[in-house]
Amino acid sequence: MLRTNLAQRDYYDQTDGGAISEINSPATNLWRWLRARASAAVSDTMRAGFYARHREWIGDLAGKKVLELGCGTGTALSEYLADHAGEYHAIDLSPVQVAQLQTRLGPRPNARFHSGDILDNGFTETGFDVIYAHSVFHHFRHIEVLFDRLDTLAAPQAKIITLDPLQSWLPARLFRAAFRPFQTDAAWEFPFDRATLRKIETHFIAERSIGLFERAKYALILGMISPRLGARFGDAWYGADLARDSTGSALRKTGAIQISYLLRPRTGAAA
Repeated sequence: MLRTNLAQRDYYDQTDGGAISEINSPATNLWRWLRARASAAVSDTMRAGFYARHREWIGDLAGKKVLELGCGTGTALSEYLADHAGEYHAIDLSPVQVAQLQTRLGPRPNARFHSGDILDNGFTETGFDVIYAHSVFHHFRHIEVLFDRLDTLAAPQAKIITLDPLQSWLPARLFRAAFRPFQTDAAWEFPFDRATLRKIETHFIAERSIGLFERAKYALILGMISPRLGARFGDAWYGADLARDSTGSALRKTGAIQISYLLRPRTGAAA
């Protein structure tokens, strides 16, 4: 996994994970183009409602120690986390992307920026009250290794907020299987299946979960054909998915194509 992460670092030093790039295979660039075309079905305003839910889960950050794991060039909540945390840490494999995030956020006395592999123990900070992992968990083939590392990083009552792709819907699973031999970043892309969800919910307490693009996935499909047609339904269907946010397990939300969790360490609950 450490060798794979070196290759992943080199990749992200050269391009963004969602961008069309000359270092990608033609199939990967085609998929990136189709995904961007489909994503227009859901407006930025509706997507902001999802991140507002994340802010609710995070709660009051005054005096809290926060880690943005796999920060890249920044997420929708990077500024919010850095603005409100008592101590904000951002880490990513790519020093190029970490530098871009540091430039984006500007000088902040409460902020620390780190480039490196979270698995190699070079990162020695611990006691994080919030760990924000946006599109991170699915990059670990052996996800239990990540769980063990998070146990050492998290404070006993920490909140861990995640968002990752899910491939339990049969058409998504078939598409990914056909695409994978031609996928440039296949070595570090492992979308969740039901077994992954069970592993997560066994190791952590799943306090909340949201299945995104459960109904709205059909708007994405329409959007690949015609962005205008997808947009006719995208916001309403995405809003319906967001409204189904519920306490606990995501195992009944496997028709979605993204899963977001609010997790708690079991060790903290036992203590």
